Amino acid sequence: MAPPTFDYSNGRAVVQHGSIFYSPNCSRPVNIPQEPVHSSNPFRWHRLDVSMFKQPVWWDKNWAWRSFIPLVPSFLFAPFEPLCAMPHIEEVRFSFPAPSGKMVTQIRFRLPEDDIRRWLWAEDLIVKAAYKLRLRYSIAGNTPPKPSSFHFDRAHKSHPIAKCMACLARDWFAVWMGYLSFIIAKSENRVAKTAPADPSSAAPDWYSYLLKQPEFDELWLDGLSQSAVCTFDWKTPRAGIIFQWSVNDRDREPIEWYSKHNIPLWFIWSNREEQAIRNNTDLNFLWPPDDLIQEALNILFAAPGLPLAEFLRLQYAPTFVFEYTAKRFINQEALLQETEATADARLEVFKVLQDNTIKATAHAASSYPYHGLSATAAPHAAPSVQSQDVPATVRETGRNYNEFFAAREKRQQEMIKLESAVDRQRCKSREQKPGVVNATIYEWEKTQSSGGLELYKRVKVNKKANETVFHSYRTHQRLFNTFSNEWDLCEDFQFGIVDNTSYSDDGYDSGNDDVYPVNAVSQPTKAPPSAAPIDTDMGQSWCEYSRAPLETMSLVYGYVPHAGENDIPPTLSWERMLNFMGFVRNLEELDVGEPERSAMMNFFAAVLNAVNTYKSDKVVAKNFENLSLLFQFEHVRRPTEDLFVFSSPKSDSCSWVLGVHSATAALYVCRYILENPMAHTIVTVAHCLLDRGIPFHTLLPLTCSPRQVTIAEPYVPRSYRLSDHTFTKADFDVAMLACRSVLSSPQGRAALLQGGIVGR
Repeated sequence: MAPPTFDYSNGRAVVQHGSIFYSPNCSRPVNIPQEPVHSSNPFRWHRLDVSMFKQPVWWDKNWAWRSFIPLVPSFLFAPFEPLCAMPHIEEVRFSFPAPSGKMVTQIRFRLPEDDIRRWLWAEDLIVKAAYKLRLRYSIAGNTPPKPSSFHFDRAHKSHPIAKCMACLARDWFAVWMGYLSFIIAKSENRVAKTAPADPSSAAPDWYSYLLKQPEFDELWLDGLSQSAVCTFDWKTPRAGIIFQWSVNDRDREPIEWYSKHNIPLWFIWSNREEQAIRNNTDLNFLWPPDDLIQEALNILFAAPGLPLAEFLRLQYAPTFVFEYTAKRFINQEALLQETEATADARLEVFKVLQDNTIKATAHAASSYPYHGLSATAAPHAAPSVQSQDVPATVRETGRNYNEFFAAREKRQQEMIKLESAVDRQRCKSREQKPGVVNATIYEWEKTQSSGGLELYKRVKVNKKANETVFHSYRTHQRLFNTFSNEWDLCEDFQFGIVDNTSYSDDGYDSGNDDVYPVNAVSQPTKAPPSAAPIDTDMGQSWCEYSRAPLETMSLVYGYVPHAGENDIPPTLSWERMLNFMGFVRNLEELDVGEPERSAMMNFFAAVLNAVNTYKSDKVVAKNFENLSLLFQFEHVRRPTEDLFVFSSPKSDSCSWVLGVHSATAALYVCRYILENPMAHTIVTVAHCLLDRGIPFHTLLPLTCSPRQVTIAEPYVPRSYRLSDHTFTKADFDVAMLACRSVLSSPQGRAALLQGGIVGR
C-alpha cells in the first residue's frame, strides 16, 4: 500500500498531558485521553451513553474498532430505517395477581409494541451480521453492549425515564455502526478461511457471503451498503485513532489503511519521531509543518505565568519545539523549571480550567444537533488565569436559552416599530395581567443529539392542557412574552426569585425496580396523543387577511393615493368592488371617505377596463412609473424565471434573504416596503406575508461549490443484483431511499432549486 499524501492544511496540533499530538487529516478540536497502561473494557461503567465514545481512542487490538464510530449517524437506509423517527411514549396499565390473589394495577410508560419489535429486529440483524463476518474473516475485537441493554423494550416507572432510555438505546446503534464498519473495512484485505471469494461477482465478498445467509436479502444489504456503515469518506466523520507510529506493533493496522478509510489520525510528536524520520526519508509525509506546531504552542503560551514543566515535557520535545520555547522564555528560566510542587494555587486552578475547556470544546465539536434544537451549553471560551475568583461550576454552565430569547427580542424590536396603537394597548394589558388559557405555551424539554450533545427542544403544549402544565412549574421557571402572548416554561429557567426546593429524580433507569410479573396483562390507557391544535387568542381582534380596502388596493393593485385626477368613470359599485377584492362580510364597516373613495373606484375601473384605451393605460403606467422611481429594484435578484429574491431591507436579527415565486408577489413586497421604508426589514416583510397567506422562501447561501471533490471521483456501485433477479416494489423503495439521501445533501438541494429533471 502506497504511503498517503497528507494535506496538513486540514490538520491540527494540540498540547495535552505534557506531549504534542498532531493530526494530518483532522482539524476539529479533540480531547486526547491519557494513554492506558493496560487494556480495559471501556463499557464497564454503570451509566453509558454514546457521547462517551466520540473522541479519538488509543489503539488497542481489542478496541481499535471504536475509532470507526460515526459522529453523524444517519438512520435513513434499510437496516436503521425503524430508528428514523423517535416513537412517542405511551402510557400503559399493567394488571397482575398479587400474592394475596387480588389483582393489582400499575401505570407504566414504554414504547409502542410495534416499534419495540422493529427496533429488536434491526438490532438482531446488525448483531448477527457483525458476528458472522467477524468469524468468517477472523477479525479480533470485543463486542459492545447491545442497544437493548438500555431496556427500550421494557416499561418504566415514569415518562421521562422511558424517553431517556429510548433515546440512549437509539443513539447506541451508532456504536454498532462503528463496530460493523471496522469489520467490513478489515474484510477488504482478508481472505476468508471458510470459503474463497467468488471472482465472478462484482459485489464485495462480505456482501456475497451475507446474501447466502437466510436472514439477509438484497434490500437489507443494499441499505447497509449505502448507510454510514460502508461510507468511508470525508462526509462521514468518525471518532479517530491515536498511536505512536515510531513504536512498531505487528497487529496494528498501517497508517495508509486508516487514511484510506478517512479515519482521523492522531500521532505523538517527540524527538523519537523526529529521529525516525531523519533516519528514513520515506517517512517525510509524517513530519508536521512547523507552523502547525507553532500554532499549538502559541495557544499554550497565551496564559501568563504558565509553569511549562507541567504542561510541556521539553526533555522529549523535538528540535523545533525546544528551540521555539527556549527563545520565547530565554529570560524566564524559573518558568521552565517550575513544577506542580512550586506552582501556586492560581495556576492549579488554571490547569483544571484548561482540562475542562478542552473536554467541553471537543464534546461540542463531535456533537451534531438535530435541526430545530438548541444546545443547553454555550460554547466555551478559552480559560483565563485571572478568572480564579469565579467558581468553575458557574463558568461552565452557560445556558443557550438566553441566546434564543435575545434573538427573539431583536426580531420583536423590529416588529414593534410597526406596531399600531391598538397593538400597543393590547401588550400593556397583557403585561399587567398575563393570560394562561388563551396564551400559547411552550415547554423546553431536554434531549440528546446523535452526537451526545445535550439539547433543548421547544415543544408546544396542547391548549387543553395549558392550565395544568402552567401550574406544574414554579414562578422562576416561567417567562411571559407580551408581544406574542406566549409562555416559555423550563425547569432550568431562573427568572426572578429562585425557589431552591429540590426533588430527587435521577432520570436514569437501572432496570432493577421496574420488574413486573411475566403474566401481567398490559394495554394502553389512551390513544396516542395527536398534534396540538393551532391556538387562537380569542381576545385578539386581528384577522388573517387585511380588512383595509385602501391597503389592499395599494399593495395588490398598485393604487397610489392622491396620484392625481382620473376621469375614467367607475364600472362597478363600491360593494361589488369590495367583493372583487375578496371582502364578503360586514361591508358597511369598510367605507372610505371622499374623495379617496371615488379615486379608488376610478382607478379600479381603469385596471379592469376591458378595452385598453389610451387613458386606462396611462393611469396604470403612471402608477408603475411612480413605483420604479421610489423603489431600488437593483436589490431584487432573479436567479430563475420564477424566483424573485429580496436581500433588502436588511435585518440585524437574521442572516437569510426572502424569495417569492411570482411577479405579483414581488410587486406586493415592493409596495409594502415603501409604506414605511425606514422601519421595514426582511423580518417584518416575512411576518406580513405570513399574515396574508402569501407563499415565500427564506434562503441561505449554500456552502458547497459547483466543483466538489465528490463529482470528480469515479462512481462505485453499492447495490448488486444477479442477472436473473426479478425486481419488485421493495427494490424501488430502496432506490427512493438512496435518491432521498442524495437530494438532502447541499448539492442535492442546489440541484432541486435549479428545477429541470431533478426538480420534477
